[in-house]
Amino acid sequence: MTKGDRKSRGVDSSKPELPWRPFADRPTGIWIDETVERIKQTAQPELIESLYRNQIPKNARFRVLKHLITVDGTKRPEGDNCPCPMCTPNRFLTGSLVWFPDLQFCAFIGNCCANDDVLAEAEKERKWREKRDSEESYLLEALPLVGPKLVIVESLKPVAFEAVRAYRKIRNTLPQVHEQLRKMKQHHGGQLTLTEIIRDESQENDDYYGPAGFKGRGKDGIESRDHTFGTFSGHIAVHRDYNPTKELEDIHRSLVSVASDSYGQDALNFIVGMSEKQRHAAVVILRDAEAKIVRFKDRLQDLALFYTRTNAEKFNQFFTHDLNSIYYKVEYISVRSQPTLRFKKGASHYDLIRGSWADKIDFSWPSS
Repeated sequence: MTKGDRKSRGVDSSKPELPWRPFADRPTGIWIDETVERIKQTAQPELIESLYRNQIPKNARFRVLKHLITVDGTKRPEGDNCPCPMCTPNRFLTGSLVWFPDLQFCAFIGNCCANDDVLAEAEKERKWREKRDSEESYLLEALPLVGPKLVIVESLKPVAFEAVRAYRKIRNTLPQVHEQLRKMKQHHGGQLTLTEIIRDESQENDDYYGPAGFKGRGKDGIESRDHTFGTFSGHIAVHRDYNPTKELEDIHRSLVSVASDSYGQDALNFIVGMSEKQRHAAVVILRDAEAKIVRFKDRLQDLALFYTRTNAEKFNQFFTHDLNSIYYKVEYISVRSQPTLRFKKGASHYDLIRGSWADKIDFSWPSS
């Protein structure tokens, strides 16, 4: 650089220049990592010859290579702060490694040393680049796993189908039981509760049917007490509608929508060909699919927990109590080697059989 060049760039030409390494293009990750490590180890960035250590104009445009690098001040010979080429010397211990594309060099500067507009532009570019790099790294790991995941989704279809049948048998065979248990879930968090009216001054109990929440209209004239029988497990079994088959189809659609064109391609080439909007959408869809498969598995496991001996005992106490307008004896039995809840009323009985699907829900899922 000539003295004229230095003056035009706002650099003090009276001081001798320290050497530096020119960077016409953005440095590689290897150089960045090595330089950051050297800054941390030596705590003296002013001795690194590949960095630009001469005066830099505060309005010079730069790009952040590594944000928030902290120097251990106790390692510095004088115990002072680091010199900054963009402002007064010995000002900071936490700074950033940056590249100046117009001036074609790299430097270690403080985080508040440039002009506000320059800092804002550099910060915006840094966040954009970090987001892009994060999305690309995620897709590089996630895309090769889409194929194996689709194989697992396909294998789970019979499991989901049988789980739907088990759920619908509960809902359709014993609709009153299903509805009452759903109210227990909605109003009491699954705690089986019946309310007894012990005093009603108005004598108007037309609205009372037994379960808690169905009390008379009396303003202050009703006294009641709750009888509880414990909290039942397997709340998904009493949802108004539950369809794991539909959940699985949704996951399948999500995976295929992202990777339908990637089969037979190298993941890197596929990602490079994406627009920024496509790349971001692909990350959102794949992460959403991950959350959905976790939910799918959790809900299947919850349904399986409905068919337990403990539930049978609680249900029996609840549905045989005098305060309950719905009467059933409930037993825990085994039908075809499967846990079963038998609801009995008079000579009739209704068996809710869990099914072998519940033995196949502890599946492994490839994760990046």
